[in-house]
Amino acid sequence: MLEKIEQVFVHPSQFPDRVYQDYLASFALKKINHKFHYTSVKQSQKWLKIHEKFSPTRQDENCIDAYAQCFQKTAEILDSDPSNLNLKLNLIGLGCGGGEKDKLLVSHIFKPNKVLTYYPVDVSLSLAIISAQKVRSAFANLPVQPFVCDLLQSNDLISIINDRAPNQRNIITFFGMIPNFSPDEILPILSNFLAAGDLLLFSANLAPGSDYLQGIQKVLPQYDNELTKEWLITVLLDAGVEREDGTIQFQIEADSQNKQFQRIAAYFNLKKDVSLKLEDRLIEWKSGERIRLFFSYRYTTPTIQEMLKSYGINVLAYWEPASQEEGVYLCQKV
Repeated sequence: MLEKIEQVFVHPSQFPDRVYQDYLASFALKKINHKFHYTSVKQSQKWLKIHEKFSPTRQDENCIDAYAQCFQKTAEILDSDPSNLNLKLNLIGLGCGGGEKDKLLVSHIFKPNKVLTYYPVDVSLSLAIISAQKVRSAFANLPVQPFVCDLLQSNDLISIINDRAPNQRNIITFFGMIPNFSPDEILPILSNFLAAGDLLLFSANLAPGSDYLQGIQKVLPQYDNELTKEWLITVLLDAGVEREDGTIQFQIEADSQNKQFQRIAAYFNLKKDVSLKLEDRLIEWKSGERIRLFFSYRYTTPTIQEMLKSYGINVLAYWEPASQEEGVYLCQKV
């Protein structure tokens, strides 16, 4: 019976009282925290459908090959380590999603002479379990321990996972996540997860071509579509908002804190007054106000390199598919 039970660790950042306060703040501030788009099984499944239809890793063979090259290079770096015969590896998948990329990475680095443990980490219980089961089904002897947390409130998570044996090395994956955080918020946390010599593998949404803004315009339809709108509105419908209360509009906007970066943002534009009773809290929105539902930054490889360098993280190698819509980066903390 125990073999059928999935043991999941839940960080205090996702305890019910903390989550509820974050939920109330999202509605009071008119800025929906991204994590509330993944809370339910229904939302996770809607997101997976969007990923399947629009993600370059599903539609572009060159993009899939970029990840494979990154993972092969990672394996070569690990194999060249003089202590590799006794190396203890932690693969920590931050924002593991559906687990496909982590599974492919494991296929490259899981060797008989290495002790490897996989930690799928996500704000969504459903996605953490999906990733855990996907990797475990392919590698039955691999220890897997899923975690549920809010990454922005989980600076201490690495100390919970780490035992920092002398021969330990962490590999952090952060695929498809960096666009949904302000750089000033997420980069200090990523840096904290890394010790000298640790590897960071991540992907970023890029603005294709030589014209930054024109490139963002080109990829806008990947966001401004009915599947994505249906996913984003779910959090409002579940709270009691009606579809006819407003419309979802996408736009390209500058980051107020980092003017050099542009992002695609989605807003729910209110056509009428809305009153919501969330437990004992009354939320009142007025006609003409906008509720920010989502944002996604678009980067270029030079800006990625510059950002990471300021946190002591060097880009060892990177790969861009011919479309230039996504970049895959292999990095190391110095």
